[in-house]
Amino acid sequence: MITLAADTVPVSWSAIAPEIVLLGCACALLCIAVFMPLGLGRVASAGVAAGGFVAAMVVSVTQYEDTARYAFDHTLRIDSFGQAGRLVVFSAGLLAVLVAWGSPWLRDRAVECFALMLTAAAGMSLLVVANSFVTVFVALELFSLCLYILVALDVDSLGSLEGGLKYLIVGAVGAALLLYGSALVYGATGAFEFDRIAEAVRAGDNRDPLLLTGLGLILVGLGFKANAAPFHMWTPDAYQGAPTAVTTFMSAATKAVALVTTLRVLVVAFPEQSELWTTLLAALAIASFVVGNLAALRQTDVKRMLAYSTIGHTGFLFTAVAAKSVLGTQALVYYLVVYAATNIGAFGIVAVREREIGRPVQIDDFRGYAYRRPVLGVAMIVFMLSLAGIPPTAGFIGKLTIFSAAVDSDLTYLAIAGVVATMVALVYYLRVPFAMLDREARVPIVRNRSGMVPASLAVAVSALAVLVLFFIPGPLLDVAKTAGQSLLGG
Repeated sequence: MITLAADTVPVSWSAIAPEIVLLGCACALLCIAVFMPLGLGRVASAGVAAGGFVAAMVVSVTQYEDTARYAFDHTLRIDSFGQAGRLVVFSAGLLAVLVAWGSPWLRDRAVECFALMLTAAAGMSLLVVANSFVTVFVALELFSLCLYILVALDVDSLGSLEGGLKYLIVGAVGAALLLYGSALVYGATGAFEFDRIAEAVRAGDNRDPLLLTGLGLILVGLGFKANAAPFHMWTPDAYQGAPTAVTTFMSAATKAVALVTTLRVLVVAFPEQSELWTTLLAALAIASFVVGNLAALRQTDVKRMLAYSTIGHTGFLFTAVAAKSVLGTQALVYYLVVYAATNIGAFGIVAVREREIGRPVQIDDFRGYAYRRPVLGVAMIVFMLSLAGIPPTAGFIGKLTIFSAAVDSDLTYLAIAGVVATMVALVYYLRVPFAMLDREARVPIVRNRSGMVPASLAVAVSALAVLVLFFIPGPLLDVAKTAGQSLLGG
């Protein structure tokens, strides 16, 4: 009789505690769908989803200062950098639940929407602490499949179905390239774990064509998820067609996990190839500046304009990643938090305006809006100024820290490109405030609809965060510095 012995991998429940909380809440929502009436289930599902995100945030906060450690045989690395990414995802999920509440399309699909959102957040949470390409692929597919469905969830809208289909096709291509690149890296190094890949590269040939080809394909796959040009083709249609609450969640959370994962993969697994991937990231950043900002100039639909805007902002985020330093990581984390708050608030106001006029929002639909809805109007002006990088908003501090990191890492040309991109972006960002403050415009008729208080609350919280982080940036910068040191040391 032959006995097969296998090493037992220690199970660290604390390492995956946020995922357990989120998936447990998603399962609870499915039970709600079975045993509760539709109206009561809709209310309960929003409460369970919000509670799940809050509980996951509490778990991550309690672990933030813990010493970095590996779990599940080096397939996960639990550190402050990963916890920062988790907190951005959970915060975006919580605010997206508030934005979604009261949406007409959500009446019959609340349970499914919130369950998918919780499951997607669990996949994102796992991705930002992944230390193995196997875990990266599993986590990426978990949240991507949920997002494909969420984008197409408004089945009565042709734009929603079209956006979901395009996102599915392009996302599948990106995932396939990432998987193939991971396989090539495994063939060259014999490892899937990031730290073990780096050890194998240092002991072997760091210019192995197989390894470099794999690295290139991995960058392309991550570029699709970060909606960097020229891999951005899914972004405008998916953002415009998806229900606005889903777009709110995607614009903040997906961007955060893509950038956090990209930085971790590159600096941990491929430090010996840093000169190569820095050049590639710089090229993608400049392409994103050009494509995102020039395309946004032509848009009149607000959601589509903001979609192209996110492509332009990928250029700033890739600049921070290319800096490959503690200062660059600090700038990345700070910018992701500010960008998430700004985008959630902007899309939240778009969601409110959609309910008021009953159709997609054009820039002209905001004419005179600041006089009809002064609080929301002022908040939207704050968000546009923050995206443009104008004081007194946190977007100014965010861009300044990224430019400082770029100059400190001898990437001055990227800082200059970012300044030029900022000047171009002013043209389309300021169109919204000018429309809102147009005194000669006919004040738009506003339909009073129920369920706008939660969305307005999400907008208010986001606007307050954008302003406070300008006047008091120190605490968040300190937290971001801790995240950078946990990843890079120093």
